[in-house]
Amino acid sequence: MIGASSSIREITNTMVTRAKRFEFSSMRSRLVIAIIAVGITFSLSVALEKGILNTYQNVFAQSEQQEGDAIKSLDRVTINVDTVKFAPLTSTNINQLKVDIHYQTNDPTLVNTIMSGVMKVYSTDGILIKTSTIPKGYVLGQAGPMHFATSFEDETIQEVKAEIAMTDTLYAEKISNTLSVSASLEK
Repeated sequence: MIGASSSIREITNTMVTRAKRFEFSSMRSRLVIAIIAVGITFSLSVALEKGILNTYQNVFAQSEQQEGDAIKSLDRVTINVDTVKFAPLTSTNINQLKVDIHYQTNDPTLVNTIMSGVMKVYSTDGILIKTSTIPKGYVLGQAGPMHFATSFEDETIQEVKAEIAMTDTLYAEKISNTLSVSASLEK
């Protein structure tokens, strides 16, 4: 700002000096030049105050992490549990684990693309019992509900743990966080 103030003084002094050099025949001409010099000085000070004219430059460091890297470092989709139910199906000896989730898409490039999901069900001692997927996939929106369900004919299974994640349609790339849920059979 100091450089800007000295620039204004130099311009004003130059205008006054030039006005003095010229012999004007009337006071009116001198008054016009003085008004112009004051107007220019005022305009320059307002422009400098509002940042329209800058005698300095802002320098910003560029982050090394690009936007694509930021998306890769975060979950491209975030999922949360809405409900978990492990109960017998009506009129059968089959029990069903049903998990309702809600998803939020963090990567806008995934919206309107076909994605899938996987639910791995384990016994309480950590043995994988069953893996269920969404066979045809679904069109991913900005946000919404999803349902995962799987059935068990083995009536001895009373408690389960499940891990749920959203994936690409080949189930090769996980695109979301992984949810871990536990459920006991309702009677």
